[in-house]
Amino acid sequence: METSIISCSSLSPSEFSNNSILSITSSVSKPDEFPEKCQICFQQGHGYHFGVFACRACAAFFRRCHFSAALGQRKCRRMNGQCGPNRNGRWFCKKCRMDRCIQLGMTTTNIQYDRDAFKSSSNFLKNQALAKMVGDRIGVPITVESILGLHHLISFIPMSGEVTNLPYVDTSQLVDKALTIMLTPNLVRKNKKTSNLEQLKIGLEEFQSTQKENLSEIIYLSQNDHKREFETNMCAAARWMSCSDQIRQYDDDMKISLLQAVWFVWGRFERIWMTAKMRSKKLCGKKQFVISQEALIDYDRMDSDISCWSNHTFEEMKFFFVPRELFYDEVIWELMEVQPDEIELTFIMCSLCFQLTGKRHGERVQEEMERLEDIFSNELHEYYTRIKKPMYLLRLKQLMRVKEKFLKIRNSRIDKYQIGGIFNMFNMSFSNPDFFWVPP
Repeated sequence: METSIISCSSLSPSEFSNNSILSITSSVSKPDEFPEKCQICFQQGHGYHFGVFACRACAAFFRRCHFSAALGQRKCRRMNGQCGPNRNGRWFCKKCRMDRCIQLGMTTTNIQYDRDAFKSSSNFLKNQALAKMVGDRIGVPITVESILGLHHLISFIPMSGEVTNLPYVDTSQLVDKALTIMLTPNLVRKNKKTSNLEQLKIGLEEFQSTQKENLSEIIYLSQNDHKREFETNMCAAARWMSCSDQIRQYDDDMKISLLQAVWFVWGRFERIWMTAKMRSKKLCGKKQFVISQEALIDYDRMDSDISCWSNHTFEEMKFFFVPRELFYDEVIWELMEVQPDEIELTFIMCSLCFQLTGKRHGERVQEEMERLEDIFSNELHEYYTRIKKPMYLLRLKQLMRVKEKFLKIRNSRIDKYQIGGIFNMFNMSFSNPDFFWVPP
């Protein structure tokens, strides 16, 4: 899987014994199974949103419409108040869609930050009950974070009765936060009309503006380092894509498809570009990678805690985690040779993201991604025309060489992961597998 590795925070023996956990877990009743379909659009549901079992797209629609100034001004498209979704779950009448949300009991009194992040996970409900029971016994605050020592966005839940001792990784709060950014972006007033390419270039520059030049070296990547990488990549990718006028116009399903396919690729490529810039300025060594905005790692000295990702050590898993492959070192050198400007780099990143999204989801999404690539290609042409570089075919080939080198290394890594999957060498127990998925 093309991702960082997380490690688990566990209970200390002084809090209570493993036997206590097992006995309490066995006494927690299994929560009722949730219906599979969203009650608004009848597509796959994800949990309880605003008091109704729904998908994230319909939940985001309700949130937007409720706070919209045009809420009471909408009219039914057919003027009869009897519109419904098509067979793909798409509503073409906002008035009837909103009316159905309200009729089913959706209410903003249920709005809160973690409104449904864990309710879609039966495993979490089980552990939530466990946390309360343990809290009653040892007299500590009844929260999952304080009882189990878990991160506020990524939780590692011990799985009793399993052959492996690897935990269940609950990323639902992280995914929920990223989707909130993606589906309800903060709009910024622009003084002049800019292309989508320029908008995303500005978004990338804003994210990288806090990059430090005096970096500390991390010898051992801990669980907190990996958690921060997950959170930073997913939320930053969502915020970056929301800078584009064209992407903001998409329906929620299309936005979710984009985020699922590219959030980690975007995060890795952004760090590759930053490393290339830092090496060019002699602020980073030839065998070093800028892993975050404050730190770097050295290929020869790095180690990592992968205890929640595999039953094997980092050294034993070196076949899968060769640093030069893991951090795409060949792509770094290619970028240093090509030296793209910020617009060209943004174009490479967009082309990469759109291609992977189309390949991942196919059909309607692939068609739209091809159309989106055409839009960005035309904007790059207009950019070259504006800077008086009409003969740019050779330059375009250089940019595409960077992209193809990235895809070649990525495909090689996927082949390795598939081998590891055959022998069950990785922990694949995620609460949101659609966001932690490697394509065939």
